[in-house]
Amino acid sequence: MSIEKILKYQEVDMKLFKLENELKTSEPAKKMIFYQNATKQSYETLTRLNEIAETAMENIKKNMSALAEIDKQIEEIATGDLPDCDEKQLDYFAKQLEKLEQQADDLEREMSRINKELSETNSKYKKEYEQAGKSSKSYRAYTEEFNNLKKEKSVEAGEIMRELKDLEKDINTLLLDKYKKVKANKKRPVFVPFIKPCSCGGCGMEIASDIIDKLSEGLKIQDCPNCGRIIYNKD
Repeated sequence: MSIEKILKYQEVDMKLFKLENELKTSEPAKKMIFYQNATKQSYETLTRLNEIAETAMENIKKNMSALAEIDKQIEEIATGDLPDCDEKQLDYFAKQLEKLEQQADDLEREMSRINKELSETNSKYKKEYEQAGKSSKSYRAYTEEFNNLKKEKSVEAGEIMRELKDLEKDINTLLLDKYKKVKANKKRPVFVPFIKPCSCGGCGMEIASDIIDKLSEGLKIQDCPNCGRIIYNKD
């Protein structure tokens, strides 16, 4: 089986692969992906900070309600009519007042802590929001640069694809299908030379003697059992 045409096809196909790889690894592509991820991360952080702020506000409301209730109880005890109370009862009311006042102090300290946390959260939110805006702006700029580069390379890619279509007409269908199947498994190049005395030109691994015999007996192509590429022998 002549493999000259499929090798020519592979040569042209590798040009397309190289072109696509150049686009994927181009600086605009890298920057676009970087700022896309940065923008996504910033908005995730903003969402988390917003949730923290909402929880803090809810806690402030709960504490304010609890503090108002305590103040009400303190006022009721402090302004109540206690002329008939004995010393034991007065001591009880005094301890109740002390307990309520301690609870009020604890709530006020907790509210002070929450307010500080809320202030810090709002500050972080503002900074992250500004950062998100910068990242988003950079992402749009590099996306535009990437798309322009993609348009430039698409012209060359189109010419290569047309050349591949023309070459396909003269290639054995089964051989071409085999090529495309191996290619779909991310194996590049698909056809690799037999490296004497016993190695695959793709993965470099030693191949079995029966495969070597077949390559030497005129069956010019064999599958590599190690990497799945197609080994050819032009001798």
